Amino acid sequence: MIFFRPSYFRAIKQAVSGLKDQVESNLLEKFVDFLQTPDERLIYHANPRMVANHLSADERTTLRLLVLAVYHGILTLHWDVQCPACSGVDQQFIGLGDLRSQHTCPLCGHIHPTNVDTEVRVAFSIDERVRRLSISADDSDFRSRIDQRYGIVSGHALLTLQTFRDLFPKEGIPPRESLIIRQVTILFTDLAGSTELYARQGDTQAYSLVNQHFQMLFQVVDQQGGAIIKTIGDAIMAAFTNPLNAVKAALSMQQQMTTLNQQLTAPEVLTLKVGLDIGACVCVNLNSQMDYFGMTVNRAARVQSLSQGEDIVLTDALWMETQELLSGYAQIQEEIDLKGIDHPVVIHWIAVGSPLRNSRSLISHQLSQ
Repeated sequence: MIFFRPSYFRAIKQAVSGLKDQVESNLLEKFVDFLQTPDERLIYHANPRMVANHLSADERTTLRLLVLAVYHGILTLHWDVQCPACSGVDQQFIGLGDLRSQHTCPLCGHIHPTNVDTEVRVAFSIDERVRRLSISADDSDFRSRIDQRYGIVSGHALLTLQTFRDLFPKEGIPPRESLIIRQVTILFTDLAGSTELYARQGDTQAYSLVNQHFQMLFQVVDQQGGAIIKTIGDAIMAAFTNPLNAVKAALSMQQQMTTLNQQLTAPEVLTLKVGLDIGACVCVNLNSQMDYFGMTVNRAARVQSLSQGEDIVLTDALWMETQELLSGYAQIQEEIDLKGIDHPVVIHWIAVGSPLRNSRSLISHQLSQ
């Protein structure tokens, strides 16, 4: 007996061939098999965690693959919004730019803020140019069971995926609109004495040193599941959905900075300052890119300014989330007033390299800068 393969088999393999240089071959083979599934419901508004299970891959690796597939025209990305009142899912949003600060549920009429980490979830469908699906693919009961079994991937998880930000830099929120993020960990870094570094080394040599430190920071943030929101001079601002990953990134940055200093041919020692905070913020479109604003961002920036280098500085809120991870490090804490913050904030200094100085002398020194 001769078996005939559906016509879309060849279209899928041809479309996926463009990913060969970017995706490990074994994972790509599993992805092709998944897209060829006879159950069309699996590839219509597909839950990324369900896809990860089929591919035997972790969530972040799967998200990178799915975003690459969107970029190459294999998949379509959806920003679905679940109503907190009736739990109905609004599937009308194809682009991030379709979302608004307030969402009106088409099923029950409830109006609520668009929370990108609680109500907005991402899903992926095979592009109709690759495989046209029948009406039966749209099965809301099936999708609901899948979501209950695997859990959903929030829109914020995609906003903090560096691959997404790199491949879709123009994908943004409309002007005068904002999306609420209930919890994010913000990390700021800065190089101490960078002005003097440029004066001593000259622009070309100093920029080369600064660029080496940037490449290290970018790699650490991506490895720990965060994304670079922006660079500001010699500083970076990064965001993480997982506070443990953010603190792991901060520790790794200081550890790798020590290694980088040992490798530098120039007679310089780069001193990295790192500060973090956790809390709510809003995501907006500023200067044609997605940016974060709010008190969490302000506190993280203020906290970073208190770093003396070879340490990480964080608020008590983040310390409470990550103290088990940090239990092996020397630390000091103090309640202090931060500029622009209307109440005292408990700050923790965590020693990564050199021993920390007395907290009060450290604070008075830093606040005098």
